[in-house]
Amino acid sequence: MTFLNMFGSKEEPTATKADDRLSLVLSYQRSDIDERKLKFFQARLIELCDEFDFDVVGQVTIIPQSKERTTIINASIPVRKKENG
Repeated sequence: MTFLNMFGSKEEPTATKADDRLSLVLSYQRSDIDERKLKFFQARLIELCDEFDFDVVGQVTIIPQSKERTTIINASIPVRKKENG
């Protein structure tokens, strides 16, 4: 099976994914935003992309970060312009 995986898609190394998840957990624990609000925010961003004629083509990542008394929300949304047929 390993031989066949060589011809598959090039995925991110597992260690990189684990680091990203750990960063997200640490950022979330330092933030005052609860998980339900973050999920709602993520869903709303995806809806807005659709309203503005963009297809979300990958994983949406939202990372809240606290700096002093302010929370900064970094969102990564891979999109592609919709093709109008």
